[in-house]
Amino acid sequence: MGGSGNSINLANYAGALTAQGYKDGAVGYLDAVHTTSGVALSSGSDGDFFFIKNTGFYYSSATVLGAVSTDCVLVAIRIPAQDAASEAGWEKSDGTSQIHFIEIAWLKPGQAIVLPLAVNSITNFGMTTGKRFGENDDDLTALNQNIGGGTDQESAVLTVRTYQSDGTAASNGNAVEFLMVT
Repeated sequence: MGGSGNSINLANYAGALTAQGYKDGAVGYLDAVHTTSGVALSSGSDGDFFFIKNTGFYYSSATVLGAVSTDCVLVAIRIPAQDAASEAGWEKSDGTSQIHFIEIAWLKPGQAIVLPLAVNSITNFGMTTGKRFGENDDDLTALNQNIGGGTDQESAVLTVRTYQSDGTAASNGNAVEFLMVT
């Protein structure tokens, strides 16, 4: 298998360290602690390109790695509970609203994933409203993007969380290296 092509345009690489993961060549590790809702990968929004790596080390600080870790990092999309006011979010088949997570990747130490996305590119091509993907208007949401009124109820947020290799909760968070480019 193989592939090639350009995935990103680094023209907009001026964001904050916590938003894009790197700033002026310096890394900003993220602590992927095991929390109920996971840890938001980025404080930014509208990412067109995400690189996410389990460094294989525990988090020590944003610039220094801790001890070696054998723990894994789960990458997921957090979908908020359904909210009638915004008409968005997740709802179980019995009508109960709840936060929901969609698994993207299970990263063992040293593994990484790249998500080359296109919503900003689609917007740049003039498709800002209307049926961008399916049958409904405004039916395509970028990861980490707040849509509509900008409420949490209308977002799909990339999250990370550390687990032991057997799937049980980890007591310490792994350091995650990431790059988000808009």
